[in-house]
Amino acid sequence: MKASKKTIHRRKRELSCDGCSDCCRYVAIEVDRPTTKRDYSDYFWHLMHENVALYIGHDRTWNLEFVARCTRLNDRGQCSDYENRPLICRDYSLDTCTTHSKGAYYTHKFHTPEELKAYLKARKINFEFKRNKS
Repeated sequence: MKASKKTIHRRKRELSCDGCSDCCRYVAIEVDRPTTKRDYSDYFWHLMHENVALYIGHDRTWNLEFVARCTRLNDRGQCSDYENRPLICRDYSLDTCTTHSKGAYYTHKFHTPEELKAYLKARKINFEFKRNKS
């Protein structure tokens, strides 16, 4: 059975990028799941910087997120170099879109070292270095 034009039009409108440029305002990269105290210390350091977050995705991957506007984004929220955009932009799926997907794109998200430490303490994960007494 074919969908009616009205249904297709509504679906396109609901899943349209028109008026949205959220994916052009941050960069997220997958990082190694922390396994050592050094790893945790490194992530605390990352979280001490402005516009940086760490999150655990639904697939249990760890990701660093940098809030940073794409330099190609114009004042209207559109790509000023759309025809030459990188493959990552061309391949971006509305299924994983942080605006159009259902629910949060993470299971846990940390903006400060204190938030990450609270998460680790609740899970009884030993992340602290022993301090030398001088």
